[in-house]
Amino acid sequence: MYVMKLKYLIAPFVLAAAALCGCQETAEIHPVAYMTDAQKTVSKSVTIDTPPAGTEISVSSSVPVNKDTKIKISLRPDLLEEYNAKYQKNYVVPPADSYTLSGDEVVISAGYSRSSEVDFTVTSLDDFQEGTTYCMPVSIERIENSGLAVLEPSRTLFIVLKTPVISKAIYLGSSNIYKVPSFQEDANLAALKAITLEARVYMDGFQNYDPYISSIMGIEGECGVRFGDVKVPKNVLQICHGDYQPAATSKPFDTGKWYHVAAVWSGKSWDIFIDGVYVTGVATQGETINLSSDNSGGFYLGASYGGGRPLNGYVAECRVWTRALTEAEISNNMNYVNPESDGLLAYWRMNAWEAKDGGGNIVKDLTGHGYDAVGGSSNPRMMDTKWM
Repeated sequence: MYVMKLKYLIAPFVLAAAALCGCQETAEIHPVAYMTDAQKTVSKSVTIDTPPAGTEISVSSSVPVNKDTKIKISLRPDLLEEYNAKYQKNYVVPPADSYTLSGDEVVISAGYSRSSEVDFTVTSLDDFQEGTTYCMPVSIERIENSGLAVLEPSRTLFIVLKTPVISKAIYLGSSNIYKVPSFQEDANLAALKAITLEARVYMDGFQNYDPYISSIMGIEGECGVRFGDVKVPKNVLQICHGDYQPAATSKPFDTGKWYHVAAVWSGKSWDIFIDGVYVTGVATQGETINLSSDNSGGFYLGASYGGGRPLNGYVAECRVWTRALTEAEISNNMNYVNPESDGLLAYWRMNAWEAKDGGGNIVKDLTGHGYDAVGGSSNPRMMDTKWM
């Protein structure tokens, strides 16, 4: 399979070049070697739940070799910065002493096109930071005593380590909605050119009564993120600012399942992202967002319109940004984000709460900006979560 695919990929370019040169002879196809798992894409995701765990690494050739062929490979953490810039990632090299490579040489035996294997193994997660995605590049260094060249686009495999983020989520319902009163007290939030609203959400059920709205977060009429409306199915995500009301009708939600949702206002558009992927949006005309608005009670989590239209489910990782995140930024940080990130205005992980004097509870804003969320229940229900 690898041989045929590479022949079909390489041959047309070689033949075309020969034709341009006016050559009448049949073009020669030069055999090449490449990281086996980098044939189609340069990255490979590996789930590391409980170490030791990892993946096998091998090298393939476009044709069977006629003699045993030794290939040197090496770890190349120095290549990660360039990869991050090219693909808009923020991956980090794993901590020293947290991984091993079982060898630095593989062999393609005579008559075969795939080499022996070495193991890349994560041996410990002790020094891994929560929410950080780690990546280790592995490259072909040299090929000994062979006519094989290296297929440069597939010289390096980037092993992306997916580790679990273990946390909790808070249940939102009519008895436990949250309000952020300090937004209304901050005049600097009255005319924001860009914002992003994010949350993880797990629905127990959707509203069955007119207007069929389950509110996730935001301000009624200003920057609302919700499910349903009289003109939108009750399990469809909709975002609202005045008459700008795009809805992700192609992606209805199910109950009993975690999703990540994001609403991005750039001044040029008002866009919906689900699980880190752009779904739909509408063009806008440069208007601003007033996060200090007290319209219908101001900014809520799990409610809107004066504390009504409640959510029936769990939320986590709720965030407000004063800039428009890119699709890559959303996708890279769905499970956790550094509270000191540029433009992060408020961050409620919803994984812990404090009792409020006189009843209710408080979820702290982890940015340190003081935009704490105040909830109605004195003993909110919690759910254990684990995201990869």
